[in-house]
Amino acid sequence: MRRLLLVTVALSLIIVAALPSVVSAQPCNPYNQGLWETRAPIPGPIVRAWGQFFPGNGNFYALGGRASDTAGSDYLNPREYVPGNPGTWTVKASAFPDNQVNNMVGGILNIGGSNVIVLVGGSAAGATTATAAVRTYDPMTDTITPLPSDNWPGNVSGTNLPGGAAVVGNVLYVFGGFNINVGMLTQIWAFDGSAPAGSRWTQKAASLPNPRGYIPTAEVGGMIYMIGGSLWDGATLQDTAETVRYDPVADTVTTLASTPRATAETRAFRHPFDNTVWVIGGGRTPPNPSAQVDVYNPATNTFTTADPMLTARRNFPAGFNVALEEMWAVGGYDAATGLPIQANEYFHCQVPVDLMSFDVT
Repeated sequence: MRRLLLVTVALSLIIVAALPSVVSAQPCNPYNQGLWETRAPIPGPIVRAWGQFFPGNGNFYALGGRASDTAGSDYLNPREYVPGNPGTWTVKASAFPDNQVNNMVGGILNIGGSNVIVLVGGSAAGATTATAAVRTYDPMTDTITPLPSDNWPGNVSGTNLPGGAAVVGNVLYVFGGFNINVGMLTQIWAFDGSAPAGSRWTQKAASLPNPRGYIPTAEVGGMIYMIGGSLWDGATLQDTAETVRYDPVADTVTTLASTPRATAETRAFRHPFDNTVWVIGGGRTPPNPSAQVDVYNPATNTFTTADPMLTARRNFPAGFNVALEEMWAVGGYDAATGLPIQANEYFHCQVPVDLMSFDVT
């Protein structure tokens, strides 16, 4: 009997050990199974960097940005985060050719057969001018490449920052922007990664209904959604609650239900669970900056909320791994102190494991 009991227990453990691979395939509801946790802080405080998860190697990147608002505090080297608990950060060897690396927008495109992160525009800490440069970063080779024949035409004045961006197909769409200390922009530009060098930019006929910058932007089902964004009141930035949908095929803009919480200076992502748009924290108009996570459902044109971040903040690099429903929010201006921070928060979905019951008697 004792030998039979031991054999039965051993078989049970083998079966249980095999369960996670089965359980991991189950759908996860992020609303009641999602969780924000802390992970390894980024080396040094960081604000105004572009964040990008790169599926090619499964890592998250913070590109550009700065340590403070003091001139000369810009980060020229990409920061790479290898996910884990707590995960590890590496400052990469490659470097941007200049310090106009704040407030960039970007996305992943295939150019010449390689997937790269395309980065548009940018400014330096403490500066009132901006670059029109377009640069690519290849995380697989740790290579930054300027594209001199494809500068962003939306910054002919040398003072415009891009407002928001999203990728549909192999095209990066750039929306609005900020003419620094002057006003916001309404233009829509498309950068085609498949077009020949020197002919990748096209200005679209449509434009935003209102001038906006620092726009949380995400793609769902081939449509691009912009939720919130900043206006310029003549003296400072103000958060807005406007929701706009752009149809790249029809080249049309539609105004939708306003978000209950005005926000800007943050990121938005498509969540694959139900194809909703998640807008995480951000904003500067009191009571912002916030930790709230607003969820827009395009199917119903309504808003709900998900679990808030652990730290209220704005202007932080963030990224989303669609395949594993994972999100990172790194650094930003802390709501409590107004200072740049190093916090790295990780949102993931937890699937409860219902193990089999075994009768070993």
